[in-house]
Amino acid sequence: MVDLNFNVGDTNFLAIVNTNKYFSYVDEEWDLKMLKNHFIKQTEQGNLLVMQMTNEGIEDDWKIRVEFGDSILESECFRKDTGYIKVDNSELCFVEYTCLTMAAQFKDEKVPDNYCDRFRFKIDNGVYKVNIIQFYDVDNGLHIGRSDIDILFQFIKVESNLEWAPKVFWYDC
Repeated sequence: MVDLNFNVGDTNFLAIVNTNKYFSYVDEEWDLKMLKNHFIKQTEQGNLLVMQMTNEGIEDDWKIRVEFGDSILESECFRKDTGYIKVDNSELCFVEYTCLTMAAQFKDEKVPDNYCDRFRFKIDNGVYKVNIIQFYDVDNGLHIGRSDIDILFQFIKVESNLEWAPKVFWYDC
């Protein structure tokens, strides 16, 4: 188990990234549609999972918990979903919107940036099913089910990613 207090940058979007494989650059003049399509393509390749954390544009610190193994999904929560990610360098990293967009716009910017670099965590190589359970509805200031953490990521090692439709989780546009 890993607990992180994610307290940097623009947290309208939060992402888990395989920094070893993620291709960040999109275009100097990217727009939201281009960026969303880029995120979906990188998600499809197993390099990224992106979540829209707020519909109202509220930035906040996030108490993140990472668990490993085949545990039971929490029952009561604000929202939850499942995705898949590949690990090939024994680590993943949490990053936020500014980190993703700066690297999307400028070829010399990297993911993670200096601010998000400290949110790396160790994980065995392989393919993982990731259950994403959000307890904190930041738009309404409400915790549902738990108040000790805001969002839980459960990593379950699998043989391959099953058929699923890559997406930006909870994206409202």
